[in-house]
Amino acid sequence: MTIASAHDRVVCGELDEGSTYRTVRSGGTTDWVLFVTLAGRGRFRLPGHPDLLAGPDRITAVEPGTPHDYGTDHEASGWSLRWAHLNPRPDWLSLLDWPTAAPGIRQVEVDDTVRARVVQALDRAISARRAGLRRSTLFAMNAVEEALLWCDTRNPGGTVLDPRLLTVLEHIGDTIEEPHSVDSLARIGGLSPSRLAHLASAQLGTGLMSYVDRQRMDLARQLLMVTDLPVATIAARIGFTDPLYFSRRFRVATSLSPTAFRLRERGRTEERQAEGRSPCTGS
Repeated sequence: MTIASAHDRVVCGELDEGSTYRTVRSGGTTDWVLFVTLAGRGRFRLPGHPDLLAGPDRITAVEPGTPHDYGTDHEASGWSLRWAHLNPRPDWLSLLDWPTAAPGIRQVEVDDTVRARVVQALDRAISARRAGLRRSTLFAMNAVEEALLWCDTRNPGGTVLDPRLLTVLEHIGDTIEEPHSVDSLARIGGLSPSRLAHLASAQLGTGLMSYVDRQRMDLARQLLMVTDLPVATIAARIGFTDPLYFSRRFRVATSLSPTAFRLRERGRTEERQAEGRSPCTGS
């Protein structure tokens, strides 16, 4: 494995090793190392501690300076994984605040959905570096940050969403313009409508359809601020076939009509720009 320099920040790769694979670094590394198991099982060894196992149900992060002795678990025929060496940005450290599994080693348990998202993000980071894209390091950093954000959804130190509810929320985000109901979304999550409604209330702190409405209004605000799209077009993009009904719902959410909201936000932007152009005064 190549180790990330402070300049690179992120170096990612993949391994598909047999039963005898082992790596030992008695002094550890100066960066964090992330391990995501796709198949098989790895093990991490620390003096005075039982072996720590890493299967597909958990993601492992090794802190800087932690002695490395890891490889394929002796009861596994192989270990297939994605890895990433990280020099984290300061705002990433909270995303790595996982439960401590052993001194210098942290782990977070994941379900199939989250693991797949993490692997997809790391694969994009790997592809960006291999393709030699301009700003390839930034592409890789963005992808790795996404992987860490997905891990954070399973961090027991925060709010851990039920994976079925997470699937529903992803679907809502991907299809915000489509008509949704508790019944239709329950089918996406493989739940009964009553169970999905209960999960949403308990884990989101609001009703499911209220959540959908809030996401639509948030997107409407963004489109009104950064585009010149007609109000009717924005209404259609967020799932309203009747622009007048959309305008009424928007007014309830913001106390302004869509047009008045756009004018207010454009005025604020112009004021900030004018302040930025004003010459500084004073000694």
